[in-house]
Amino acid sequence: MRKVLLLDSGSGGVNILKECVKVCPYADYLLFCDTKNLPYGSKSKEVLIDITFKNLDEIYKFFPYEIVIFACNTITSTVIDEARVKYPDIIFIGTVPAIKPALLKFSPNEILLIATEATINNNKLISKYSDSEIKFLPLNTLAPLIDENLDNLDALHEFVKHNITGEFKALVLGCTHYQALEKVFKSCFKDVEIFDSANGVARRLLSFIKKGEGYQVQIMCNDFFLRDKFLWYFFNGET
Repeated sequence: MRKVLLLDSGSGGVNILKECVKVCPYADYLLFCDTKNLPYGSKSKEVLIDITFKNLDEIYKFFPYEIVIFACNTITSTVIDEARVKYPDIIFIGTVPAIKPALLKFSPNEILLIATEATINNNKLISKYSDSEIKFLPLNTLAPLIDENLDNLDALHEFVKHNITGEFKALVLGCTHYQALEKVFKSCFKDVEIFDSANGVARRLLSFIKKGEGYQVQIMCNDFFLRDKFLWYFFNGET
């Protein structure tokens, strides 16, 4: 089995891992949740590059990965080009907002994209549509709140209603954490269609993997308590 490393700052990586296992159950997976440096979304490009490269170097010592999935829109936006130069023998798969699928069904002025500030400022796909009528909303505090409330996500219902306002028919989730709130979003915005990136990432991974039998999953975390919480979420969460 090919060794696949997933990197994120928290539970967003679990959402991507779940979809990868569902679509591509043929790999040896390690998800590393860098909760020590949470949140990524408010950090500078230089800081994120330094953090990511240190994590990649340390993890390779005990898990010689062949494929790395940046299971985070923020580090995809800020680090992936530099990572491909520094580690030319590694396959890097990024996570980008599902803007294109949303545009196949809705006009730009009907689309709201929510993401971290770093993603909105640095993502190449987003910059391509910066002059369009797509609305962009930075929500730096939402990802940490999701990690804190994984066992009671309904508690974020009022936060969502208060902070995500306006008229829109499509909601593009530009942070992998946000997928955990799918039921909350559907409750708050009953006629809105939700678009996330997980399936696209998983299908991209499958293109590099030979089908076989079985898979392995490990989850590592800077915080032991959160590791247990993320393991529970992987096996029992709703997404």
